[in-house]
Amino acid sequence: MWSTLQVFHSESSDRDLLSLPDAFSWKTCMRTVLVSDSRIHPHPENLPAHWESKSGYEAYRLLLEIISGLKSKLFGETEVLSQFRQRFQELPDLAFGDYLAKLRDNLIEDCRTLRSGYLQNLGEQSYGGLADKYLSEAANPPKEIVLFGTGQLAEKILPWLSHSNRKTKIVGRNLHRLEFLSSISGSSSHLVEDWSPNGEAWVIAAPMDCSAWMDQLAPGNLVLDFREEPLEGSWPSDIVYISFAQMLSSLKETEERTRKVKEELKSVLDELLEERELEAHQFVFGWDDLPCPTF
Repeated sequence: MWSTLQVFHSESSDRDLLSLPDAFSWKTCMRTVLVSDSRIHPHPENLPAHWESKSGYEAYRLLLEIISGLKSKLFGETEVLSQFRQRFQELPDLAFGDYLAKLRDNLIEDCRTLRSGYLQNLGEQSYGGLADKYLSEAANPPKEIVLFGTGQLAEKILPWLSHSNRKTKIVGRNLHRLEFLSSISGSSSHLVEDWSPNGEAWVIAAPMDCSAWMDQLAPGNLVLDFREEPLEGSWPSDIVYISFAQMLSSLKETEERTRKVKEELKSVLDELLEERELEAHQFVFGWDDLPCPTF
C-alpha cells in the first residue's frame, strides 16, 4: 500500500523556503512535513540538506514516529497527534485524497497501538501539562497568566492554563485567532500593540520578541518559554525564567524509562511495518495497484 509514499520532513528555521506545489503539506510551529506519491510527484531536485527524505515504508515509519511523539523534543508528547488529525481532515479531492485518508487511518491505528502499549507513564507528555506543572509548583503559584501566541501550540497549552482559578490573557497578532481562542476558553484576548504587562506570569508559545516588555517584569515574575531559541538578548536576573531546554532537562527522572522504551520501540516499529507490507500484498484491485492514477 505505501511502497510509493514519499515524505519530506524538516525542523529547520528556514524550512518554509522549500515549496512542493503538488505535495500535501502539514506545518506546525516545530516542523514541516510534505507528503507525496512517487507515481505523480517527482522527487525534488537539490533538496536542502536540512530536509529529511524517506520513501516507501520508511516514509510511513517516519510519519508514525512523528505523530506518536517519538520525534518530539518532549518524547511521547500528545499534541502532535491532535495536530495531525486536524490537518488530515482537510484532504484534496479525487484519488490522492482517498490515498491520504487511508494513510491517516492506518497511522492513527498504529499510533494507538504504540501509545497504549509503550508510551504510558513517561511523566509529562504534553506541553500544556508541562506548563501546568511549573505554574502549580511555583513558590507563589500565579493567578494571572499571559499566553503569547495564537498558533497550534498555544491552542493546545491554553486548556491547561484556564483552570485552578487562574485568569488567562491571550496576546498575539492574529485578530481572528485571538477571537477564536478567546471564545473556546473564556479567556480575554489582546492584540500585541494594545497590551502591557500587569504582573502576570508569562507563557511564551510563539516566536515573538518580548524585549519591549522585559523591563516591566517585577522581581519574582515567572516566565515559561516554549521557544527552542529565545529572541531576546538576556532576561532580568531577578525573575524566574525557565527555558524550554531547562524544562526538558528537568524530566531526568524518566530518562532511564524513556531510553528503554526507545530501544523496545525499534523492534515494535519493525513489526508494525512488516504487517503493513503483508497487508499490501493482499490488497487486490485497489488504488495502490493502478500503474497510472488519474488526478
